[in-house]
Amino acid sequence: MQQIAAFGSHECRSKDTVHSAICTITGTPDQLVLNLACTAKSEDHVSELMQYVNDTLLPQMENSLGIQFEVRNLQFAVAGKENLALPSEPLDAALHPQQDWLEQPFIAPSLTPTGGLDFGRGGTPSDLSIA
Repeated sequence: MQQIAAFGSHECRSKDTVHSAICTITGTPDQLVLNLACTAKSEDHVSELMQYVNDTLLPQMENSLGIQFEVRNLQFAVAGKENLALPSEPLDAALHPQQDWLEQPFIAPSLTPTGGLDFGRGGTPSDLSIA
Protein backbone atom coordinates (compact mmCIF):
# COMPACT_ATOMS: atom_id res chain seq x y z
CA MET A 1 0.00 0.00 0.00
CA GLN A 2 2.88 2.37 0.75
CA GLN A 3 4.37 1.78 -2.69
CA ILE A 4 1.05 2.55 -4.40
CA ALA A 5 0.63 5.70 -2.28
CA ALA A 6 4.17 6.78 -3.18
CA PHE A 7 3.30 6.11 -6.83
CA GLY A 8 0.24 8.37 -6.52
CA SER A 9 2.28 11.18 -4.98
CA HIS A 10 5.01 10.82 -7.59
CA GLU A 11 2.60 10.77 -10.52
CA CYS A 12 0.88 13.94 -9.35
CA ARG A 13 4.19 15.72 -8.73
CA SER A 14 5.46 14.73 -12.16
CA LYS A 15 2.85 17.00 -13.77
CA ASP A 16 4.34 20.40 -14.58
CA THR A 17 1.13 22.08 -13.37
CA VAL A 18 1.43 20.62 -9.85
CA HIS A 19 3.12 22.49 -7.04
CA SER A 20 2.97 19.65 -4.48
CA ALA A 21 1.17 16.39 -3.74
CA ILE A 22 0.93 13.84 -0.98
CA CYS A 23 -0.91 10.54 -0.98
CA THR A 24 -1.57 8.00 1.76
CA ILE A 25 -3.57 4.80 1.88
CA THR A 26 -4.99 3.56 5.16
CA GLY A 27 -7.61 1.10 6.32
CA THR A 28 -7.95 -2.63 6.05
CA PRO A 29 -7.45 -4.56 2.79
CA ASP A 30 -11.20 -4.85 2.31
CA GLN A 31 -11.88 -1.16 3.19
CA LEU A 32 -9.06 1.00 1.83
CA VAL A 33 -9.10 4.75 2.41
CA LEU A 34 -7.24 6.99 -0.03
CA ASN A 35 -6.11 10.45 1.11
CA LEU A 36 -4.75 12.55 -1.74
CA ALA A 37 -3.93 16.25 -1.51
CA CYS A 38 -2.75 17.99 -4.67
CA THR A 39 -1.83 21.65 -4.96
CA ALA A 40 -1.85 23.20 -8.42
CA LYS A 41 0.43 26.05 -9.45
CA SER A 42 -2.55 28.15 -10.56
CA GLU A 43 -6.33 28.09 -10.61
CA ASP A 44 -6.27 27.42 -14.34
CA HIS A 45 -4.86 23.93 -13.71
CA VAL A 46 -7.19 22.69 -10.95
CA SER A 47 -9.95 21.22 -13.15
CA GLU A 48 -7.36 19.53 -15.38
CA LEU A 49 -5.68 18.06 -12.29
CA MET A 50 -8.99 16.82 -10.88
CA GLN A 51 -9.85 15.13 -14.16
CA TYR A 52 -6.42 13.46 -14.34
CA VAL A 53 -6.71 12.13 -10.78
CA ASN A 54 -10.26 10.82 -11.19
CA ASP A 55 -10.00 9.43 -14.71
CA THR A 56 -6.41 8.16 -14.88
CA LEU A 57 -4.48 8.03 -11.62
CA LEU A 58 -7.07 6.47 -9.28
CA PRO A 59 -8.03 3.70 -11.72
CA GLN A 60 -4.30 2.88 -12.16
CA MET A 61 -3.81 2.72 -8.41
CA GLU A 62 -6.91 0.56 -7.88
CA ASN A 63 -5.84 -1.74 -10.71
CA SER A 64 -2.42 -2.17 -9.10
CA LEU A 65 -4.01 -2.96 -5.73
CA GLY A 66 -6.66 -5.22 -7.21
CA ILE A 67 -9.39 -3.51 -5.17
CA GLN A 68 -11.33 -0.26 -5.32
CA PHE A 69 -10.96 2.36 -2.60
CA GLU A 70 -13.83 2.34 -0.13
CA VAL A 71 -13.28 6.04 0.64
CA ARG A 72 -11.58 8.66 -1.53
CA ASN A 73 -10.58 11.79 0.36
CA LEU A 74 -9.43 14.11 -2.40
CA GLN A 75 -8.27 17.65 -1.74
CA PHE A 76 -7.32 20.12 -4.44
CA ALA A 77 -5.86 23.54 -3.74
CA VAL A 78 -3.97 26.37 -5.43
CA ALA A 79 -0.49 27.40 -4.34
CA GLY A 80 -0.22 30.89 -2.85
CA LYS A 81 1.89 33.57 -4.40
CA GLU A 82 4.91 35.03 -2.70
CA ASN A 83 4.45 38.61 -1.54
CA LEU A 84 7.04 40.53 -3.53
CA ALA A 85 5.97 43.97 -2.28
CA LEU A 86 8.43 46.10 -0.40
CA PRO A 87 8.04 46.05 3.38
CA SER A 88 5.51 48.63 4.50
CA GLU A 89 6.73 51.76 6.21
CA PRO A 90 5.94 52.20 9.89
CA LEU A 91 2.75 54.10 10.71
CA ASP A 92 3.07 57.71 11.75
CA ALA A 93 2.43 57.67 15.52
CA ALA A 94 0.66 61.04 15.39
CA LEU A 95 -1.81 59.87 12.75
CA HIS A 96 -2.30 56.37 14.17
CA PRO A 97 -1.91 56.41 17.96
CA GLN A 98 -1.31 53.02 19.52
CA GLN A 99 -3.72 51.80 22.15
CA ASP A 100 -2.61 49.05 24.44
CA TRP A 101 -5.45 46.71 23.53
CA LEU A 102 -3.52 43.67 24.76
CA GLU A 103 -3.71 44.89 28.35
CA GLN A 104 -7.33 46.07 28.09
CA PRO A 105 -8.91 44.20 25.17
CA PHE A 106 -12.53 44.98 26.06
CA ILE A 107 -12.27 48.76 26.15
CA ALA A 108 -13.75 50.33 23.06
CA PRO A 109 -11.36 52.44 21.02
CA SER A 110 -11.85 56.18 21.17
CA LEU A 111 -13.23 57.60 17.97
CA THR A 112 -13.00 61.12 16.68
CA PRO A 113 -16.30 62.54 15.42
CA THR A 114 -16.28 63.34 11.74
CA GLY A 115 -18.79 66.16 11.96
CA GLY A 116 -21.98 64.36 10.99
CA LEU A 117 -24.00 64.27 14.22
CA ASP A 118 -24.23 66.86 16.95
CA PHE A 119 -23.97 65.12 20.32
CA GLY A 120 -23.06 68.26 22.31
CA ARG A 121 -26.59 69.26 23.34
CA GLY A 122 -28.94 67.38 25.57
CA GLY A 123 -32.24 66.03 24.40
CA THR A 124 -33.84 62.86 23.21
CA PRO A 125 -32.51 60.57 20.50
CA SER A 126 -35.19 61.94 18.16
CA ASP A 127 -33.67 65.41 18.57
CA LEU A 128 -30.41 64.26 16.96
CA SER A 129 -30.08 65.47 13.43
CA ILE A 130 -27.45 65.35 10.76
CA ALA A 131 -25.63 68.69 10.73
